[in-house]
Amino acid sequence: MAITNSEQGTITEAEFVKVVMLTSDGRAVPTRPVVDDEHRDFDIHLRRRLAALAVQLKTTLRLRKHGRQSMMQITFRLRPPLFTNSRYWYFFAHFDPKTMRFTEPVFLVPSSFVHRHARRGRRTRNGAISFQIKASLGPDAHDKWTPFRLTLAELGPQIVEILRHQSREQLLARGDIKSIDGGIVIVLGARRRSRQAQLKRAA
Repeated sequence: MAITNSEQGTITEAEFVKVVMLTSDGRAVPTRPVVDDEHRDFDIHLRRRLAALAVQLKTTLRLRKHGRQSMMQITFRLRPPLFTNSRYWYFFAHFDPKTMRFTEPVFLVPSSFVHRHARRGRRTRNGAISFQIKASLGPDAHDKWTPFRLTLAELGPQIVEILRHQSREQLLARGDIKSIDGGIVIVLGARRRSRQAQLKRAA
């Protein structure tokens, strides 16, 4: 009997967790949302940090041939409104049932890029939007997905770097950091707010 979509999801999600935790040396911790009505399979945070990266997995068990190149094609549908955010990313990969692991390369792509470049066709009758990923796995690939290629060993470090970068950007936006130069971080004192402003913010 063929593996069902539900079984495929369970298998590939477990493999994703294993790879992320091992290749990040345990620094990146994936957790599952209680519900999945926002198309988030995992929220990943750095150990002892609160900010998280939301990741949606889309996988396939088959590869297509285009000449001598292996092509990964994944088609999926999303119901609007689309959740596009710098902290929301997609993981695309082929899972080989024979080797029981992901085929390299895998792809980690920001939601803004996916929603802009993978949209395909019109909406279905129930309003869902169709998306399709066609990415070459060949070493000489130069398609629009090439910049997001990763080896399995690079997946964890890439997620750690994304989370660290977003944390730095957040601090810069708040004004808590004046500059980041040569790895030296200059932290300013927290801006004091009046008691009235604090209460308004809390409300």
